[in-house]
Order: sequence, then structure tokens, then C-alpha cells
Amino acid sequence: MNGGTGDIQAVHRVAEILRLFTLTSPRVTVAEAAATIGLNRTTVHRYFSSLVLDEILERAPDDATTYMPGRLLLQVGAVAQGQRRVLDVAPRHMGDLSVGTGLTVVLSLWGASGPVVSLVSETGTHPILITVRIGSLLGWDSAQTRLFVALSRNADRAERYLGRLAADERKQLEGLLPPCRSRGLSRTPVPPIDGVVLAAAVFDEHDVAATVALVGTTSSLPAKAPAMEDALLHTASAITADLGGTDIRDLVLTTPTVEAD
Repeated sequence: MNGGTGDIQAVHRVAEILRLFTLTSPRVTVAEAAATIGLNRTTVHRYFSSLVLDEILERAPDDATTYMPGRLLLQVGAVAQGQRRVLDVAPRHMGDLSVGTGLTVVLSLWGASGPVVSLVSETGTHPILITVRIGSLLGWDSAQTRLFVALSRNADRAERYLGRLAADERKQLEGLLPPCRSRGLSRTPVPPIDGVVLAAAVFDEHDVAATVALVGTTSSLPAKAPAMEDALLHTASAITADLGGTDIRDLVLTTPTVEAD
């Protein structure tokens, strides 16, 4: 068996083990896992021990032979559940914003390498609508990235992202963060298509959960557009409220200005 095949098999076996943990069966023993999966106990015990070392599982406090989800698994589960909530709550509000402004509305979630476009509403009636592809990974210079890095309460997440950037990119991004904290808004131009992105932060009870953005042209979304900004903030606040988060307007730290293009 070559290394690649062995790695794939190991991942498959870990997945089989994790599937054993359910709401009705939150604790599992090595014997139960071995019988269900069809492996010998020694092999299953090695897997369990490795998963405990990486905090994917942990031993039950009242029984060392019983295992339960660990800190890492709970963290991943919380992230997935939080993102699912955003995706369930946001569409109605995004549709209303798109109709009200006539523009494309985009929701982005934080992925492994930065913000990822996860929902798009194009119900607006403006003659020119800019389409954004779902699944697009947004760059370090996007309005959405600025908000995630500037407003996240998770300093480690922001630092990990900044640490992956080239020195000049990091310096530029860090210089653009302070204005984002004024109202939870960020505006960036998209010169190749004469486009503009105006984004606002959405919060759940823990942190920045997502960003919601208006996407238009320089004529449909001009630099001085208080009505558009207010509509976007209202939508972000409505989604935040549905998620049980802190209203964006409660996070005002400086004067309410948006950085210039």
C-alpha cells in the first residue's frame, strides 16, 4: 500500500469514527467503535489516542474508556452551525436590499484562506447588474477582507491571515483597517469593470459572522451615497439581530466615515 492510499484510508477511518458521535449517542467506547466499524480494538484504540492528542476527541471525565467530542471538533461544529444560521437568515434581507437599491447584494463568509462569496442576490432592477460568482475567494485588498480583519474579536485569526501576506501587502492592509472600524463599513473600487463594492459587517453572538455588500458601478454606487450606506447598515443590522449578535452601530469607535476609493 503506498503512502497516498494509506493517507486516504486513514481519513476514511477517522470519518467513520466521527460518524459514531450523534446527538443520541454523544459518547463512544473503543469496543463499540471496533464492533461497528469492523476493525480490531488495537487499531481503533490507536486512532482514538491520536484523536485525543489533537483535541478532536477527549476522554469522558467520569470514564477513561469512553470518548466524547473534543475542543477542536466542538470548535469546527460551532463554526459550521454559525455559518448555516447566516445562510438561513440572510437571503430574505439581501433580497429586500437588492430590490430597494437596485443593485447586486453579496454575502461572504470567512473561509480557510479569507472571505468566500457564499450568497448572491440579483433581484435589483438597475440597468447594469454586476454578477459575482458564488465560491469566489476574495483577496487581501477586498472590502470584505478589511472588515473581517479590522473588526474580528479573534485576534489570532486576524494575525494568522496577516502573517500569510507579503510585507508590502500587510502594510497596505493594516493602514486601511482603522477607517473600517468607524461604522463597520468598507468601500473599494474595482477599476477593470468600473465597479464599486460597499461592504458592512454582520455579527453573531461571538464575532464577525459574515459581510454583506452592495456591488455596483461608480455611477450607481457613488462615493457620496448616504442613502445606500444607511440601507446597507440597516440590512447588516437586521441580519445581526436575527443572529443574536451586537448591532453594528453599537461598535462606533470614531466618526462615521468610509475610507475613500
